Amino acid sequence: MSEETINLEIVSASRDALVLCLALGTLEAMRSGVWPLKAGIWTLGRPLFWEPLQRAGLPEEVLDIFQMADELDALGKLAGWPAAEVELDRMLGIIRRHLEALPDKSWQAGWPGYDVV
Repeated sequence: MSEETINLEIVSASRDALVLCLALGTLEAMRSGVWPLKAGIWTLGRPLFWEPLQRAGLPEEVLDIFQMADELDALGKLAGWPAAEVELDRMLGIIRRHLEALPDKSWQAGWPGYDVV
């Protein structure tokens, strides 16, 4: 059985804010233990997710975090939770810094075909 996909339309000026907020939430979920470290492999770390953002000009420092997200599980297994925690904290710090630097503290997105009444 294939999964249904849902498209989200993002106002281009909101791209960085939405992506950074998504990354912050995903990394925080992993950091808190709500999601396992292997979640990074199938979310932020997927080339299907970050390659279009690379072509769109997302900062390299942020792209590096997405690419590193798929290494967190291996880091945790090889070096233990404390090493993964240090890396998560570093990644979260970079994401927060980029969010703080955005001039607009909001993002706009919507579901195609959904009319607000």
